[in-house]
Amino acid sequence: MYNIKKALLVLAFSTLAYISNSQSLNTYSPYSRFGIGIMPNRGFTQNLGMGGVSQAIRNPYGINYLNPASYSAQDSMSFIFDFGVQTSSTSYVGYDQYLNKYSSSSSTGGIHHISIAFPISKKWGVAAGFAPYSSVGYKMIRFETDPYKLSTIGRIRYEHIGNGGISQAFIGTGFSPLKNLSIGINMLYYFGSLDFKYNTIFPLTNSDYVNTYYKSSIAVNDISFNLGFQYIIELDKEKQQNLILGATIEKQNEINIKYKWSAEMYGEDSYDTLVPFPDSKNNFLLPTNVNFGVAYSIKDKFIGSLEYFVQDWSKTESFTTNVPLTKMETFRAGIEYTPNIKDLRSYLKKIHYRLGGYYTKSNLLVNSNQISDYGITFGLGLPVKNKTRLNISLELGKRGTTENYLTKETYGNVSLSLTFYDYPWFFKRKYN
Repeated sequence: MYNIKKALLVLAFSTLAYISNSQSLNTYSPYSRFGIGIMPNRGFTQNLGMGGVSQAIRNPYGINYLNPASYSAQDSMSFIFDFGVQTSSTSYVGYDQYLNKYSSSSSTGGIHHISIAFPISKKWGVAAGFAPYSSVGYKMIRFETDPYKLSTIGRIRYEHIGNGGISQAFIGTGFSPLKNLSIGINMLYYFGSLDFKYNTIFPLTNSDYVNTYYKSSIAVNDISFNLGFQYIIELDKEKQQNLILGATIEKQNEINIKYKWSAEMYGEDSYDTLVPFPDSKNNFLLPTNVNFGVAYSIKDKFIGSLEYFVQDWSKTESFTTNVPLTKMETFRAGIEYTPNIKDLRSYLKKIHYRLGGYYTKSNLLVNSNQISDYGITFGLGLPVKNKTRLNISLELGKRGTTENYLTKETYGNVSLSLTFYDYPWFFKRKYN
């Protein structure tokens, strides 16, 4: 009981830390103004180092929240705490409103995830935590081109700014009712705010007009569930070689959203505020998503996995722009190799070496172009003490295209996490 209280206390403090910093981890991409923002590769640092594969991954020393069936793999006397941060750097090549080519760059960063996991009994585990789901971050500037307005008013500046994102809290359980079969369920709580600003700024030489700063916010707040399973096919029991099948499904759900509007107007000698529309409630359709994968593993030595994800957004209305959404598909592949986890002489042989890649056809259809996102990943799992690991991943990718005057992004994400493994957690110590 004491250890369960300790776990809940850790999660409570972690919750406060995550919520207070949830807006600091963001993206900076012009494509994030469409739909619910950019939905990057999900998973913790171990998964990200392997291209984001998760469905057939059973790691007794880590937390794989993307398939709750994996919770049953945790040792019955252990406790795991995982805390991660991420930083991103992106460069852009695109076109301005006059169709002149331009380039720029940006960087963001912050807390990525917080999670705990502990067993209820043998082959029955529980996990809870927080992770990002989507991010919004952009600033677009254009100037008035109408000849009449230019001659009578001047060069009016229009700013379109967005920030925020949707996070995902989860609590779930996974157990093994039959040999080699595990099933699990996560309760998912989507929360966050997407904030959009539309500013109209008049020339300083013209005092007949007031600058207008218009803001709209979309608050997301609702619950969903996903189900997962994993099945182990024993290929060689003596050498502990297995084939693992895994899948999850999250059925479509109407997610509650709340709209808020406000406006501020600044003139040379005036200031005023107003609420152009009353607060209102609505919802958006979060489509069914299906994710399945297969992995070949040799215990404590090697794992290689292939994965496919699909989610059809074509029936979901984009509540920020009139750009249509479409079917999203992702292909992932990843491997992890450990030369000798029990080696007492060479530290390098105890490291988990990870490599992966992914290709995503996103849910965005902009100027008749379905925006693609692809990249390669590298990762390391560095032993700290016992089974505690310091995990590092590097993700190098590209998003978008310069065709039809769109923007092409080249990005790099660095993730760092500490997976603290406490064992024996339920062991009652005796003192003489």
